[in-house]
Amino acid sequence: MIRAIQGKGTNRARVICDECGREDVVTCDYQTRSNGVSEPHAGQIHKKLTRQGWDVRKGKLHCPTCAAHRRAFAQQEGQEVTVTKASVEACEPPEASREQKRLIIMALEEAYDVSAQRYRGGQTDATLATELGNGIRAGWVAEKREELFGPAGGNEEMDAIRNEVAAIEGALSDGLEGIRSEMLGRISALTKRLDAVCAAVGPRAGKV
Repeated sequence: MIRAIQGKGTNRARVICDECGREDVVTCDYQTRSNGVSEPHAGQIHKKLTRQGWDVRKGKLHCPTCAAHRRAFAQQEGQEVTVTKASVEACEPPEASREQKRLIIMALEEAYDVSAQRYRGGQTDATLATELGNGIRAGWVAEKREELFGPAGGNEEMDAIRNEVAAIEGALSDGLEGIRSEMLGRISALTKRLDAVCAAVGPRAGKV
């Protein structure tokens, strides 16, 4: 996408890769629309980006790295393919910026229970990264959590499910056959619920 840059001096615009979010700045002319709004000359920018190795397709911009991945996959499969998550991440910064680290730490202060060594509620590294946005990745959240707060340790939701399953199994072992079928159904539903939470947390969480 193309974003205008306000201010005096040489006319410039921000160009952002629609695949990985990489940003560059290019010089360009501005044109005034019929409604009086001044905006970057998209056609001029597209020509400049193409010469620099960008791929401009159907109004979408792809940086040279993402464009190369798309071409490589297209040649291999004989058709156009979507850039994989791994190739997108290859375009992203190798580590979080100072601002992103600050946001992660602030969020962990609220979401992570240090004394219990677990997340509060149903939070995980992945859900926290999604809530923060700003290009923050779950791996960066996990790194700061382990460095400054504690191990993944699951979360309160997982412990609540495990406790309920244990209570149901205890009742079954006491011979309450009249509710056996109902209890088995509840255990199955809770187990699926716990598996979903564990999948969000990662392989360290384990299953019931």
